[in-house]
Amino acid sequence: MAGVVAALLSACGSDQAQTDEPGAARVNDETPAAPSGPPLTENVIVVSLDTLRADRLEAFGYKRPTSPNLVALARRSVVFERAQAQASQTAPSHASLFTAEYVGTHGIRNVHSGHATLVRVPDGLPMLAEVLQENNVETAAFVSGGNLTKRMGMDRGFDTWDETNEDVKGRVDALLTWVLRPDRGRFFAFMHTYQVHAPYLPPREIYPQFVDARYDGVLEARLERYLAMPAEQAWAGGVGPDYWEGMLSFTDADIGFLSDLYDAEVAYLDQQLRRILEVLFASELAGNTTLIVLSDHGEEFKDHGKFQHDQLFEELVHVPLIVRLPGALERDGWKGRVARPVELVDVAPTVIELMGAEAPDVRWSGRSLVPWLSPDRATLGGSARAQFSEMVIDPGPKLLRTVTFDGWKYMHVYQVNIDHTWEHLFHLDQDPGEHRNLMGSTDATAVEMLATLRAMLDDYTRRNTERSAAAGPAGTVAVDDQMRKLLEGLGYVDENAVGDQDPAHEDPEKKDR
Repeated sequence: MAGVVAALLSACGSDQAQTDEPGAARVNDETPAAPSGPPLTENVIVVSLDTLRADRLEAFGYKRPTSPNLVALARRSVVFERAQAQASQTAPSHASLFTAEYVGTHGIRNVHSGHATLVRVPDGLPMLAEVLQENNVETAAFVSGGNLTKRMGMDRGFDTWDETNEDVKGRVDALLTWVLRPDRGRFFAFMHTYQVHAPYLPPREIYPQFVDARYDGVLEARLERYLAMPAEQAWAGGVGPDYWEGMLSFTDADIGFLSDLYDAEVAYLDQQLRRILEVLFASELAGNTTLIVLSDHGEEFKDHGKFQHDQLFEELVHVPLIVRLPGALERDGWKGRVARPVELVDVAPTVIELMGAEAPDVRWSGRSLVPWLSPDRATLGGSARAQFSEMVIDPGPKLLRTVTFDGWKYMHVYQVNIDHTWEHLFHLDQDPGEHRNLMGSTDATAVEMLATLRAMLDDYTRRNTERSAAAGPAGTVAVDDQMRKLLEGLGYVDENAVGDQDPAHEDPEKKDR
């Protein structure tokens, strides 16, 4: 599948002439997985907060008090202000996190309950947990299943793989029980939660702080029906057909209500994360453990015409990335804010270098961020960093790719079954909300950047096709009844069932090419 996806993406490349001449725009250079050296930390905990968009956190500029504990963490950490996910869906984004490779290389895609098979991570791609395991680091993962599952080979290298879909409190309990075992040696622990993923079901004691008390629309009764269920039943039932019933006629008040519930979910999530912070700061772990908090993708509330997350606009790919180093390093200045663009593919090489592990004999697409964690970051030079995201969704299939570089963003969307392409060009510095598509602009800078970004995206796609072939074939396995039920509970029934009101929704101005 990886090779098929890469080939499809290559086939849908733009008409821009490809060039390898000196000075032509190129994809980020490949780098070694991570330089070997003494460890900067004994242990690493990575917490993945599924579906959490960066701009709903105070640490990233949000004005509502959704996340005071993450604010406190951010003050003691390095905050990457411009981190980008490699996809806006759980499976491909986490595969990039674990393999330090782009989606066109590993070929992982989200599956839905109607799919017969799913793709596994190719054996030829080394995964973060495997590398650490080979370096005598104990590894454990506490995930919520669905599209983050051992069925896709995501468990490779983990000594413990606990796959249970439940409230975030249960996932935190499992993580802390494992981490605090008295005989624990050097470890890498990974925790994942769907807490802010739809359905948005914050506890009753929290949501009134965020929801407009004057709201009396149809969604209020719907929320009450879900909240009246036992927690396990609500999570198992998930996004039933009634949750989005009538969505095409949702009013602004209805959309605001859903958005408020999401904020309340973030606040509940933040409360539970406090438990991890209390352990980390009040135990011996404070002096020898690094905590990395991130998200795999964001969420949309008709920001660009849809709900949930199957596009590649900024609200969906701009994610939080916060790295708190051990206490001694923090006191030495290993904290602050970094505006340089980074990507989730950079996390694995960063962990390898932080732990002083022997890197695999490969050249990962991601690069270690350790130089940017150190107090010397202000002296670092280097050119601007390009960021890439892509994914494949059914039906169609629809192939989405983006490149962001030097304040500009180019998006290419191709739907196979209707042989139609949409293109977007945004100047993010002037239009961070991506509301003004500059395709067709005669402005000299826009014309130049369009050519540059098209060439970069073509180069990126060719490179991934080659790396996918080198990684070897990816296996497939059947979607069993247990996974199908969980996927239905999470709303993964029809990839275009939610929010696909207009077949040309990707370009409201309908400036097709």
